[in-house]
Amino acid sequence: MPSDKKEPEYILQVKNLSIALPRGADRQYAVEDVSLNLKRGEILCVVGESGSGKSVMTSAIMSDIPGRLRVTSGEVLFNGEDVLKMSPAELNELRGARISMIYQEPMAALNPAMKIGAQVDEVFALHRPEINATDRKKETLKLLEQMKLPTPERIYDSYPHQVSGGLCQRIVIAMALACKPDVLIADAPGQGGRRWAQGRLP
Repeated sequence: MPSDKKEPEYILQVKNLSIALPRGADRQYAVEDVSLNLKRGEILCVVGESGSGKSVMTSAIMSDIPGRLRVTSGEVLFNGEDVLKMSPAELNELRGARISMIYQEPMAALNPAMKIGAQVDEVFALHRPEINATDRKKETLKLLEQMKLPTPERIYDSYPHQVSGGLCQRIVIAMALACKPDVLIADAPGQGGRRWAQGRLP
């Protein structure tokens, strides 16, 4: 029987979110009373000067706020559920599978001690356990090819320091796209300090 549960109008909502800075900082809040709505299939840009709280807001969407900062008010709703109230187990299922992040610094997002193929493979192993090791490698190589990476087989067996920064950025994007997330967040993807979140494309 079809479910009677109605899909929320917005896949992602930030409602009156405020995040306080530690005592003694240059201002009280990193993010103050911010609200936004994102529908499935939409692209949303958040623009602001350096230090205005854009990255802190995106960390709240992932419920991964830096240690000394704290949410003082507001909600972050994904499909109607407050991410900020989810358990660690629920967040592990959400991050990387339903909501993914493309980080601003690719080298900081990659493990220097792991080969690139193993790092992409790990995303599939964590969120798509039904795929066996052979198929995970095929899916990983397919992703690297889709990102227009030269010699995917060589890059698969390389460490991050053995490829250029530009290629590492594409690898981080491939990892974020691996599980076809509902929401993709890009932290400063281009010039001008832009931030954008994209609902899954039709």
